[in-house]
Amino acid sequence: MTTIFDCGIIGMGVAGCFAAYKISKEHKGIKVIGFDLGRPPAKRRRQIEGFLGCLPNSDGKLYQNDLLKVGDLVGTRRAKSSNTWVSKILSNVGDFKLVKDRSPNVSLEKKFKKIGYDLSLNNFTQIYPKDIHTLSKYMAETIERNKNITFSFDNEVKKIIKQRGSFVITTESNEYRCKKIIVAAGRSGWRWVKDVFASFGIIDNNDIARYGIRIEMNTNYMKDFNKSNCSLIKGNNIELGPMSWFGTVIPEDHLDVAISAFRSNENRWKSDKVSFNLIGNRLFPNKGFEQTDRIGKLTFVITNDRIIKERVSHIISGKSKISVLKDEYDWLPEVLVELGTVIPELTTKAYYHAPTILPMAPQINIGSNLESEVDGMFVVGESAGIHGILAAACMGGIAGDSVCK
Repeated sequence: MTTIFDCGIIGMGVAGCFAAYKISKEHKGIKVIGFDLGRPPAKRRRQIEGFLGCLPNSDGKLYQNDLLKVGDLVGTRRAKSSNTWVSKILSNVGDFKLVKDRSPNVSLEKKFKKIGYDLSLNNFTQIYPKDIHTLSKYMAETIERNKNITFSFDNEVKKIIKQRGSFVITTESNEYRCKKIIVAAGRSGWRWVKDVFASFGIIDNNDIARYGIRIEMNTNYMKDFNKSNCSLIKGNNIELGPMSWFGTVIPEDHLDVAISAFRSNENRWKSDKVSFNLIGNRLFPNKGFEQTDRIGKLTFVITNDRIIKERVSHIISGKSKISVLKDEYDWLPEVLVELGTVIPELTTKAYYHAPTILPMAPQINIGSNLESEVDGMFVVGESAGIHGILAAACMGGIAGDSVCK
């Protein structure tokens, strides 16, 4: 017999958990089931799956600039209101202060402006592993206490179809019928989300692949940045940052690829290095997702390890391991040389790490209530093409309200 729910949440990462929390606290008459391929609270095994998703493995920074893209979708006022709600939840587990980002030296900003880069500061809230553990326990206990959310962990969703006005969700072990669903599969589910979007015929744009390298340097060469966490953007093509200080580049493991990531929120990751992503938004008409996936896999194979570390100068001279991918990385040497006019040591002293990709499903149309073109299907977080932990939490809360209306 098929079990019927008012809402199904696919993915119990950051967005899915905050959606479940919102419903459990404020919409207690709504019957919900949450699915995740990973483990339940306090029993995590995989790196970026399970309850609260990638948050336990992240650097724990909640960047306020995440709200700008959320605001573009739902409106600035609603994004700010959701951020206030998230802050209240965090206040139950710790006293978190907003860290105001420092500005780099004025002369440095002028140099970047001269070569076409706009600089933005990144204010953030820092949470640490002990805080994340406390948050996980607090949210799980709150949801369980309100008794309207059922969890199905260690259970892969194989198929979703819409039938007679509701969604039929088929897993490895059972079949469920949900009147509405929230797609919140996050970073580990980007390929799965693409297949779901394709099956419903709602992909609107699949032209851009976002990939590049993660650069790492000694902090002594970056003094003009004044320990700023800033980002730098050149038109719609090049993105640098955020600048990440005194930590270590680590592999973020996916099914068949490892992506270079960053940690600094535990003593074991402390270093005298600063690192940042250098991402190019590259045009591949109707094949952006496929190219991102392909580049991640190829770079992973070429490195013969989880992530590569080589000198940036090897890319410029054409002697790096990724130089064999000429068509994919032909833009990179010129960008690095140009950046070297502002940061001279970048081309002589810095190292790079790869694979560095931004894994996202193709773009779909989403309304201001986060509902897709499929009636009753709401999409949040990275499944909606918006990167960032704070964005995921805020969108989860908004979707939790939206499905209950």
